[in-house]
Amino acid sequence: MAEPRAFVLVLLLLFLLLSPEPQQGPLGYRQYELSSDIAHQQEALHVLSSSEYEDFDPVQGRWLNLTGVREHDAFAWTELPLVQQRSQEQIQHALGENSLEKLTKPPDASIPLFRNITGYVRGDWVRSKLEEGFDRSPEEKLEEDQAPLPEFSRNVTGSEGKVRFRFKEQFDDGSDLQRGQTIPVTAHMAIQDDNSYGDGWELTLHGVHFADFGGVLLTTTSDKFSGIFTLPHFAWSDYTFQRAKQMLNQTLRDTIREEKTKANPSLNPWTSNPDSDGDNPSKTPDCEFLVYLQQYPISTDVGQNGLVLQDSVFLQSIETDLRFPRGMPKPIVPKVRMSMLAFSPDCRFVVESKGPPDYVPQDGNHLEGSKMEIILKQAKQYSLIFAVVLGLQLILSMRQMKDASTPSTRSRISFYTIASLAMGDGLACLTFLTLAVFLDPIWLVSMVTAFLAFLSVSFFGMRFLMDIWSVQAPERRRQQAQDARNTANAQSTGQSQSQGSNEPGQNAQPAPVITSVGADTLPLPITARQATNLGATPIILPPDQDEAPGQIGEAGGATTARTPTARQEFGALYVRFCLLLLFISFLSINATSWPTTLRSAYSNLLAFAYLSFWCPQIYRNILRNCRKALRWEFVIGQSILRLAPILYFYAVPENVPFVENDIRAASILVGWIWIQIVVLACQEIVGPRFFVREGWAPPAYDYHPIIREDEEGATMPIGFTQATEGPDSPTAKRSDEAGSKGRCIFDCAICMQDIEVPMVAADGSAIDTGAMSIGSGLLARRAYMMTPCRHIFHTPCLEGWMRYRLQCPICRETLPPL
Repeated sequence: MAEPRAFVLVLLLLFLLLSPEPQQGPLGYRQYELSSDIAHQQEALHVLSSSEYEDFDPVQGRWLNLTGVREHDAFAWTELPLVQQRSQEQIQHALGENSLEKLTKPPDASIPLFRNITGYVRGDWVRSKLEEGFDRSPEEKLEEDQAPLPEFSRNVTGSEGKVRFRFKEQFDDGSDLQRGQTIPVTAHMAIQDDNSYGDGWELTLHGVHFADFGGVLLTTTSDKFSGIFTLPHFAWSDYTFQRAKQMLNQTLRDTIREEKTKANPSLNPWTSNPDSDGDNPSKTPDCEFLVYLQQYPISTDVGQNGLVLQDSVFLQSIETDLRFPRGMPKPIVPKVRMSMLAFSPDCRFVVESKGPPDYVPQDGNHLEGSKMEIILKQAKQYSLIFAVVLGLQLILSMRQMKDASTPSTRSRISFYTIASLAMGDGLACLTFLTLAVFLDPIWLVSMVTAFLAFLSVSFFGMRFLMDIWSVQAPERRRQQAQDARNTANAQSTGQSQSQGSNEPGQNAQPAPVITSVGADTLPLPITARQATNLGATPIILPPDQDEAPGQIGEAGGATTARTPTARQEFGALYVRFCLLLLFISFLSINATSWPTTLRSAYSNLLAFAYLSFWCPQIYRNILRNCRKALRWEFVIGQSILRLAPILYFYAVPENVPFVENDIRAASILVGWIWIQIVVLACQEIVGPRFFVREGWAPPAYDYHPIIREDEEGATMPIGFTQATEGPDSPTAKRSDEAGSKGRCIFDCAICMQDIEVPMVAADGSAIDTGAMSIGSGLLARRAYMMTPCRHIFHTPCLEGWMRYRLQCPICRETLPPL
């Protein structure tokens, strides 16, 4: 088959399109299960509606007829009073000495708090001292009862870690900002320790937000714990119990009614599993959570432009303007700050946020974050900034493509350097497409940024890569042919030596082939010792008479194998590029579930590999002994523009994806990218092989040789007017200057100006010591270029000529590439 890869791709697409949907079991059983769950939910709601605050008191032996709060369920509810007391201490520290009165009656004065807490908060947690008096762990109890379950999922066993909350309050209009309202809230919680994977254990909690004093009460709900129906009994007082009960009676009834009318209702609308509509499908039980949070009042010293947050009324106006922008001037919106206390009644552990008064603010300041409106605004701003960065990258790429418009200039550029840059643009395109799909508020900005990234990688990056690949295709074919000839010669030499053959010329190397793009064997420097003529005449081909592919065989005969064209080769390479891009994307998505250490190592390694895009260009400069492959504005600009987004994640504390900062890794990445730039600069000034030992790189012609005095008349450079023997001829100038300053003056045939060339005495010492010192001598040699045919020119003149034609301007001899 001619294209097996295309056939495999078609089969894969057909498999994905024709694969049947996963079966969900018999329809009758599904309906029965839904009816049973709805009946159970209605019964639990009836128990909640008919219960009072003191009906649930495990210390006094009073229990409820609900799952998880019955006496035989073996939950650690006897420790609940200690947990509530610790939560009240956090409220008192946040609101002041008389703050506990707000738990028993409506507050007399308003507190400057956010009424809408939709957004993110995150921080560190530590083990609470309340655990010291707790009973056995659930694993020990299961082991004593000979239960088959060895451990619980979501069981936090570490001593400290990180926690993150994403709040979402459900409202229909702006009435939620009214003072004293109890608001239903849903929170997505991610808690991790040293033993967790990825972001840790993720769960969804439901509860209430007491907007007047900033308290939040959340719980999980599952088959073994009716958390949302028992939540008011976990409140601090009878007053907060009645408020939570009144709110839940209405919201739970509405949810059950909505589930009855749905075409595809969920088994548990209040499930704690973020990725399913039911409980954990595995046999391992989940630890249940009961979470108390308390919001800290907003400070009054965060104003700007003369505006300060004086009271809750002004703060409410800011919140209203955030949700429904009216263009009013407002100060910098402060952060949301909360304390946390999380209690697991079945797994018997308590963790709390790290902060005052137990810890100094430098060690931890509880949970801090921003409102969702601020986060989305920052996401839009940074997406626009990244779009500008992509636009600048496009401008630099177009200028570089225009500068490298000839085969000579394209042959100097490393294919893999441009491919690395295109790979980064491809990853950016996929990232912003994903953001556009999942985040509706920033859909437009994300699509614009993704389009610019797609434009950069598809139209400009791939076009530039195709041009470079096409120009460098003859070089690759010649290299393959040279390798084949070397292998054949090595085999024939070995056979000849084994037969004892000593015929002259038996081991002679094949003649070099020099073309307009390159040479199989580059000529030696003009000052090098001449090789002995063994009778092999070099074959010089004109620029338009390169050897056709497939004409060189192992023994010099023609082969029948058909060599693919450059376009066909690039097509196969394009497929590999796309597959590699998808592989890195899927691997990066999968890496989000890895342990923290492994995920951090992967991120650092990926960033380091991406920011090594100048290494292939350094290697190509060494291999071809060439300079000035890329414009310096392209090198500096691309380095800064591609480093900036990575530094945003590594060094900016309040970045949008909430990535932990790593200043040390950021410093290493910055140092690495600038080391590459310094090496490129030294290659252009000192020489492409200034740090490479002789013999480590293939031989290459040196266009800046040291000219020796004893070579005059033999292999000295031929001036453009050397044939003129008058008093003003270059020969006369050369004779006059050689005796006084140790320099010769020639004529440049391109600009028709004089060239001043330093000379070296016959014994190897410089005639003009000041002129031929280490620094000045190197710069003096860079001022001229001498071709293999012994014609000399100014360096800028010949480099400009060789951008369009690899022929000597005087004698039309083929020149080795720069």
